[in-house]
Amino acid sequence: MPNEQVEVVFDKGDYAAYLEEARRLVDRELSDCLPKIADLALFERIRYVLQTRGKRLRPILVMLSAQSVGGYVEPVKKLALSIELLHAATLIHDDILDQDVFRRNAPTVNAKWGVRDAVLVGDALASLSLNLTADYGKAIIEIMSQTCLLLSDGEYMDVENSHKRPVESDYLETIKRKSASLFKAATQCGAIAAKASCDEIAALAQFGENFGLAYQIKDDLSDVTALENAIPQDINQFRANLPIIHFYESLNPDAREAFLEAISSVKAQSHAEKATFLDTLRKSLENTGSLRYCADKVNQYVDDAISSLEPVKESVYKAYLIKMAESLRLT
Repeated sequence: MPNEQVEVVFDKGDYAAYLEEARRLVDRELSDCLPKIADLALFERIRYVLQTRGKRLRPILVMLSAQSVGGYVEPVKKLALSIELLHAATLIHDDILDQDVFRRNAPTVNAKWGVRDAVLVGDALASLSLNLTADYGKAIIEIMSQTCLLLSDGEYMDVENSHKRPVESDYLETIKRKSASLFKAATQCGAIAAKASCDEIAALAQFGENFGLAYQIKDDLSDVTALENAIPQDINQFRANLPIIHFYESLNPDAREAFLEAISSVKAQSHAEKATFLDTLRKSLENTGSLRYCADKVNQYVDDAISSLEPVKESVYKAYLIKMAESLRLT
């Protein structure tokens, strides 16, 4: 039977209350899983990661997808937890590759304990994630295993693309694997676990992928429009995101070469020089229409995500999925 307290709150038709209670539920599930792994030598490091609070978007999408096709929260709690654990693993590996020392204002695992330990913690979280899917059947296990492969491949593509001239198609394929694949797995597996029809499963899978693409492009866009006087990590290491790619493609051949040289020298610049470069770059992105282009791209994926839900019957949970997509829209 579904958890009565959770279902009562979720049935009130209050979107903000739903999100808050859903986050609390995921946080409780994360806390409850800790005693089960207390005998691991990596326990302290894993606990450090799992105690970090986040948006919990992916596990919330698992629950909403299940509910939108007539399912309940209680049966998919462990599946939602699995998705969140795999997400945590990808963040650790991403921090290692980017050599980041902070995430959400806290030291990263690699900064606190070193790269060796960080790799092992990421691997352990991925293993725990897959272990939680064991009772959900072959289809979900296969989707989660394939998603692990796609996430790894996307990370590899991200690093490899930093050595190439920026191309939009390469970028989109990278974020489809590196980011959108986990959103897709969340919605697809949530629907499967709730015994949805084939049309509903396909619709929710498409919703998750389009949501993930919109989410990642918006996130990349925020990197170059943030107010802080700091160079974004993607630019610092020249892993070109969509605003940069669109700007690059708007330049003539000579200007492109000059821009690549300027980007490559950013890492060695002083803080003041980086701030000046970033301010100039932001203005250039706006003047060339690159920011507007990316905003339009986000909005198109939001539209596609919402349209993909047509086979799903109307309900408060479908409405919440649409609200989540609409929250990504840019003006």
